[in-house]
Amino acid sequence: MFIPTVIPYIRHFYPLGNTPAVSLTRGLPQGIDADILLLGCGDVRNILFTAYCERGFPPRSFGITCCDIEPAVIARNVLLFTLLIDGVSADNAWNIYFHLRIDQDSKKLVKDQAQKIISLSESIDQWNEGRYGSVLRFCDASSLQQVRQIWMKYASSQSKSEASFKEDIERARNLVKLMTGQTEGESHSILTGLRSVAPLLVASKGEVSQVNDHFWKNGTVSKRPAKIPNPTFSEALSANTYLHYGTDPILGFHLATALANLAPTSPLRPSNDDEVINVVAAAAKTEFREWVASFQEIPEGRMTVRFAVSDALSFSHGLKAISTSEKSTSIFRRQLDITPVELDPAAYGTANSAPKRFDVIDTSNLADHLGALNLLVAAAPLLKGSASSTLWMETLLKRGKTRKQQFDALLYGHAPTMSLLLGVAPVDFWTNATSVSCVDEVVMNSMASSEDLQQTHSRLAWKLDAYFSPQPSNASTFTSEPLELAKAIFQVYTHMFEAEDPQSFMGSNRDEALAKIQNSSYPLFHRGSFAALVKHIQSNTSTDWPSFWEYLLAMINQDGQDTSTLRNLYRQELGAQLHLQGLHTEKWLREEVSPKPSLGGFNAWKDIPEVVCVTVVVPRKQIDNLYNSDISKINAPTLEGVIESGSSLGWQNLFANLHVAFGHVETSGDREADDFSITIRQDPLGWQGKSPLVASFYVPSGALQAEPKGARIGLNIQNTVLNVRTFRHLLPTMAVYKTAISDTSNVFVTRYEPGMSGYPFTGAQANIIGRGGTTQADSATNTQITANFVDNKIKFLCGHVDFFSEQSKKLLTDRVPIELRQLSPFSIDILFGKKVLVHPVSFPAPVLNEGAKTRIARTSGYIEVIVPLADPLTSEPLSSFIYPMTLGEGSMPIPLNSQHVNLDSLPILDVDQAHKKSNSWLTMLTSHQFSVRERRLRDSSDPPSLRMNFKESLFSMFMLASGLQGGSTGLFTLEHPEDGNQILIFVRAIRLNGAEGSIVADAAVVPLTRELIDSKELEPFLYILRELQICAIKVNDGELALWKTVLPALAERCRTWTHGPKCEYKTPGATIPLSTEMGKPFMCSCGKGKLPAGFMRLPDWDEVAAKHAVRIAISPTFSVPFVEDVVDTDLLKAQGGIARLRVDKCRNCNATKGRNSGGLMKCSRCKEVMYCSPDCQRKDWKKHRMECKAHDVA
Repeated sequence: MFIPTVIPYIRHFYPLGNTPAVSLTRGLPQGIDADILLLGCGDVRNILFTAYCERGFPPRSFGITCCDIEPAVIARNVLLFTLLIDGVSADNAWNIYFHLRIDQDSKKLVKDQAQKIISLSESIDQWNEGRYGSVLRFCDASSLQQVRQIWMKYASSQSKSEASFKEDIERARNLVKLMTGQTEGESHSILTGLRSVAPLLVASKGEVSQVNDHFWKNGTVSKRPAKIPNPTFSEALSANTYLHYGTDPILGFHLATALANLAPTSPLRPSNDDEVINVVAAAAKTEFREWVASFQEIPEGRMTVRFAVSDALSFSHGLKAISTSEKSTSIFRRQLDITPVELDPAAYGTANSAPKRFDVIDTSNLADHLGALNLLVAAAPLLKGSASSTLWMETLLKRGKTRKQQFDALLYGHAPTMSLLLGVAPVDFWTNATSVSCVDEVVMNSMASSEDLQQTHSRLAWKLDAYFSPQPSNASTFTSEPLELAKAIFQVYTHMFEAEDPQSFMGSNRDEALAKIQNSSYPLFHRGSFAALVKHIQSNTSTDWPSFWEYLLAMINQDGQDTSTLRNLYRQELGAQLHLQGLHTEKWLREEVSPKPSLGGFNAWKDIPEVVCVTVVVPRKQIDNLYNSDISKINAPTLEGVIESGSSLGWQNLFANLHVAFGHVETSGDREADDFSITIRQDPLGWQGKSPLVASFYVPSGALQAEPKGARIGLNIQNTVLNVRTFRHLLPTMAVYKTAISDTSNVFVTRYEPGMSGYPFTGAQANIIGRGGTTQADSATNTQITANFVDNKIKFLCGHVDFFSEQSKKLLTDRVPIELRQLSPFSIDILFGKKVLVHPVSFPAPVLNEGAKTRIARTSGYIEVIVPLADPLTSEPLSSFIYPMTLGEGSMPIPLNSQHVNLDSLPILDVDQAHKKSNSWLTMLTSHQFSVRERRLRDSSDPPSLRMNFKESLFSMFMLASGLQGGSTGLFTLEHPEDGNQILIFVRAIRLNGAEGSIVADAAVVPLTRELIDSKELEPFLYILRELQICAIKVNDGELALWKTVLPALAERCRTWTHGPKCEYKTPGATIPLSTEMGKPFMCSCGKGKLPAGFMRLPDWDEVAAKHAVRIAISPTFSVPFVEDVVDTDLLKAQGGIARLRVDKCRNCNATKGRNSGGLMKCSRCKEVMYCSPDCQRKDWKKHRMECKAHDVA
């Protein structure tokens, strides 16, 4: 398996998600067919919400593959989808899917539907040909049969009694008390559920907690009582499987609609539902109705949803294996399950097969449990080669004091270095700009009574860097010096296995030591994980690999000489895993093994491989003894195999990469024959049964021949602080079970793992990321990018360009001057003379021309450009890298980090002056566009940066469009100090965007190009505008160019139309923007006039202006918390936390009182904004003056 083996006595059942739904297609161009992979898919919220978001967009077909480790989760989902396909109402579906207890009619509907789908699922072929097979499919027969077993429980007349179900619920509630120290009678509401009301956290007064309490007490969110246990919940629970304590039916929805002032005609306005207990429950149910309707409207043939029961890492590696080989994957699908990942050959073995590469891969928050590195290694190679292809990753667990520290810890190394080596780009890291707000999340955490109760919900988008950076089709080879690469990888190695060094906890302060102990409770890596990581790096990085292995293994061996660490105990496993994965076979693996027939067993094989599989049968009594206390049932042990000398002071080797299952071993053949093999007859009762635990792991053959008679083999608990504290009765050895190597009843040595016909991960996948171009026969140049390391971090990139054309060679030998120019964050232009020849050098990450150096070999005909990596906080080339776009296949515009929104489906805020006070949360939200660093700069005398000017303009737009500060208007012009009005922006409405925890301005843009002005078509409308209340936002050259860069992305993100054959983006050599020159078009004309009827209520709008307007979606633009702090949490806590956000404060410094302890004073002109002193008013005037309008006394 791909992470260390943990077998919890108590497993949690996660039937419902606890984060707000997101659209799975939010990063894809509209109208393009999408293949989507959901790893750890959980419930159906994201699929249904995606259907809702796609309403009105250009149509596309969906292929969604859902993988989850828990068959009961998939059983619920498929049952729901079959009901929806049959036309069951959303209200009936709500009761069945979200309520723990249901009425008799709902119970009958579940039972009847279960019986129906059972009759259609005796085989995968029968299912595919049946009623639902055209929409719902299974990736393999085993997944179908495991899910079918759950359906049979739903259909059984012997369903769980109310008394038994009540015990199940009480077990879950008692577990919370045990884990949190909660006292009797205390609410077990989860604070983090408040993220679902974002961006209106400050308006919440306990409505979410009320629903949670009612749900756990009564089993519904309805006022009407229901008594019957819902089989879709109850049949998944047992003495070993608990309903997760965070289960809540409303947390997957966007609940701000319940708290906001919505316009009377707004979509998703909560219905007056007398059945539910409060308004947030009504809001959730209203959303569900709309999502279901959208799903049911999808035409047949447009959506196929496939399902697989598997560990996410196993399934991903299995997909990679079948895409390169027709053989069995030889990968177990999950722990405690002996079936391998073997996909349906009829679906995956044909030319028009089910998808194996994807446009979108969503990994939920698996990074918290499986490790971000493991996920990237397993899943990134499954991305299609396109700039739009994205791997989404979420995290909830807090692994650092700040989010920036958390990001550094995520990849176990310097983030830019690791991403370059992995061949993936953390998009938001480089842009440091996002429309997704974390403000409510941070404020919510400030409310927690302790850090133990805090979560940090973050989303990360990863793209293949060969497509994120605009590189030529013959992509540059990425290379590294072997010694420098070995040093960097060794540093990652020590970080991955830091917990194996007790001294790493000693030099830290108390808080750091506690954090390290907590983070090491469940290790995420073993030597197989490390080998898979290096294999991935090797597939897209060029170096002298034999030298690399010599250097790296020398460092690891040197580290192993430190007897205070445990890392040397895994050295044999490292050698075995490097060999198994085809990376490197050390000499000792071959030299330490030889046939010894007299010893019997595998020693008598004619061809003994370097690595063999050891299987140990552990008596059930030894396993049951582990779980003899409540704490041992909560803190699951991490298991590992052990081989050690028969002598008490002898050697010991540990093996953390193992697979376990309950059952009995069955042999095939003679132990002394090369083809000897075993299988496991799995016990279907699992924990409820009495079968022994069978553990298998690969070891070097020589390790078994060191003491062929006296060595002992067994199972240990890994030596972590948590395990030592929990299982102290096993000290000092931490042994679960050991037996002699000669114990033929309990020890089996085979070539492969039980039931497998080969090794896992066979064969390297060269160039899986898409890097490593080759020189074309007719190419005038060849480029190689080399990583230059400083302190084991990539700090510089060297672009080595060999020139082959006669022109370039002559220019070099004629010694024409060579200069460098930067027009893009990813590219440096080499200029020969006065631009006689311009050759761009493309890099896989943003770089800086400032500080660049050149090496010019005029005789040899090459130039080297050495450039430093850019810093997303301070590098000028990234200042306008906010919502970048690129042109994909067919010149399709692809936004790289702006997320699509379906404006017509989003709720509309009522910004009438009557709601001004209750809409004040908008000020807090939009003011946090400025990071903590930028706020300090605003208060200083330093000139504002380009980004800060852009954010100031956005802030003014939202304040005026909402009527919160300085009057009220939705009409704006971007005015250049010399060239006058350049761009008109018309804000129609401000809408809630719950998926981003933010808002969005539904607007239109009219570019005032020279051609349009000269045509005088707009002249009558412009005359009218002069008489209206329009805000002129003054922009300099830099900010105007930035707006021209951003606006095409803002149009693309809400596009409901299709780019036509005459689209300007399809012109050869076209870029986005088309131009930033004064008066020239900067966006294509395809969207002109494509607006809803009556978009703006302005004179001459429909007749004159609308045909020149393009709809855009403007969101507040926040800094990325992985790059810098967005909210000053220390200041927030010091000033009274969330309660303070609800009071009036100084617009400049946030003080709640005047400087002399008096009251705040209003601006004498607009009577709207407040200040603590004249000094603060003066400092804020440069921002306030754009929005300050004289107060209307009337």
